Amino acid sequence: MQLKDIQPSIQQIAVAIGSVLRIDVEIADSELFRIAGTGLAKHEIWKEMRNEDYVYRQCIVTGKPVIIERPGFHELCAPCAHFRNCKEFGEVCCPILSDDKVLGVIGLIAFDEEQRDRLFSDVEAKLDFLSKMAGLIATKLKEAELQAEQLIQERKLSALIGYIDNGIILINHDGDSEFMNPAARALLRQDREGLPSRELLEQLVEPFRSTRRRERTKEPESKLIPVKIGDRFIHLFVTYHPSRPDGIVKDAVLMLADPEHMTDVAIRYTEDNYRGFEGVISNHPLMQSLKDMLRKVAGSRSPVLIRGENGTGKELIAQSIHRSGERKNGPYVSLNCSALPEAPLHALLFGGDGRPGRLAEAEGGTLFLDDIAYMPMRIQVELLRVLENKGVWREGERELQSVDVRIIAATDQDMEERVRGGQFRQQLYYKLSVIPVEVPPLRERKSDILLLAEHFLQLHGHSNRREVRRIGEDAKAILLAYHWPGNISELSNVMEYAVNFTSGRTIGKEHLPDYMRTIETAHDGLQNNDTVLNLRTLERHAIRRALQETAASGQPKEKAAEMLGIGRATLFRKMRQYDMQE
Repeated sequence: MQLKDIQPSIQQIAVAIGSVLRIDVEIADSELFRIAGTGLAKHEIWKEMRNEDYVYRQCIVTGKPVIIERPGFHELCAPCAHFRNCKEFGEVCCPILSDDKVLGVIGLIAFDEEQRDRLFSDVEAKLDFLSKMAGLIATKLKEAELQAEQLIQERKLSALIGYIDNGIILINHDGDSEFMNPAARALLRQDREGLPSRELLEQLVEPFRSTRRRERTKEPESKLIPVKIGDRFIHLFVTYHPSRPDGIVKDAVLMLADPEHMTDVAIRYTEDNYRGFEGVISNHPLMQSLKDMLRKVAGSRSPVLIRGENGTGKELIAQSIHRSGERKNGPYVSLNCSALPEAPLHALLFGGDGRPGRLAEAEGGTLFLDDIAYMPMRIQVELLRVLENKGVWREGERELQSVDVRIIAATDQDMEERVRGGQFRQQLYYKLSVIPVEVPPLRERKSDILLLAEHFLQLHGHSNRREVRRIGEDAKAILLAYHWPGNISELSNVMEYAVNFTSGRTIGKEHLPDYMRTIETAHDGLQNNDTVLNLRTLERHAIRRALQETAASGQPKEKAAEMLGIGRATLFRKMRQYDMQE
């Protein structure tokens, strides 16, 4: 849990401090995001401070108070954009500590001479007061963590009790059933006496055999499984608890649940299910606008077409739409349209040989069709018929069976071009793109690169059991200068590579893949003392900086051309000349 999770309480403390001292207050977390504030700082809450407040950074790094009597002229202020032109008249800040860990910082800021006099009249007493307020905030966070943990324990207990009403089948070492409780009998429409047939049992356990064998583990695995009983199919949520360490489906316990009446535990929500679009990590205006738009359409039943380059996170967007809408309790089923030839893809989508397809499995939920541009023409025709009729003709049946499935498709191709070339049906394209979504490439949202890099650093460091904590300045410069043709997926791979090749706590230039180490950064071009800067170097640096600034503010490249004093055509010609991505 972080300070931002208890923001309302922290804002109340900030207001109280400001009222007592009659000085503006600012509170930031360890990532230098404003969590709370008063006066002028109140309007800057939730904004990043990382590039403007080097005083707070010093406080967080050292874990000690910092006093600045002349803001804008102190050595700590030198890297700041407002150096020698600061609007502040004085600053005192104190770290928020919990078990020797810095959670954030409280700052007192004077914006006029009167506040300055109050601030420095008895600065030691004010630091003591700030320290006590920091302790209060740390205590508030611990209380919130205890409450959250208590809630988790209550959910675990609720889950355990909930299993009593779920079906239970015990499987022996021969793969036969030796016990079935009444709830399982009811779900499987079985008689009061006897055990499930081998054919019925095979339907329940076969999907777990087909997954990759897990070595020496006893962790449960869950799947939504179609089960044929008599002449009809039903869907059951089956959780398999192995008894043997080799993961073979014998000597196991199967727990069955009806997905139409499942509680949170049966749906098996993970933390990401609750986060919705918060799982889409970004602070760029383009992505913030995208998430705002997606929240509005998440509850709709209309098809969505997500377009974007490889690695931009299109499936994560699709999952977030599903988890944030009214269908979040239903199944989320995905199918890649380029992975199989036509016949097996058709069977997988629509079903065959008595088995339901992905379309049937997604009933009441969402069907995600990735690489939709490569769907064979015959399958396009059938899918269009399903969307137009909101139903499908099952094998051997005469009447149309209604289908309640939301389609979310994704592509990295130029769909208009494929329609013009006769490779994709125009009507199907119109049906799928009722809600079009464009995911911008990483090079157009440069401000997200280091944010995502830090995220992947923590993720891969934890999974690989490495104590890697930061990215060095030389590595950061390369990450920012690179054009990322593989987007977020490539960034994740690069950080995983770096985590594996560092033996310390910092990722440096030397830990990056070979193809990135030779990238010329703006820093390299401007700090060479052995040679005279030439015009090409200066021009390249100016263009890169203009593009970075416009991308960070969500403005088009035309704005970069305007900043440089050149025409749009000239800008794009220069970008090609210097091998910059258009």
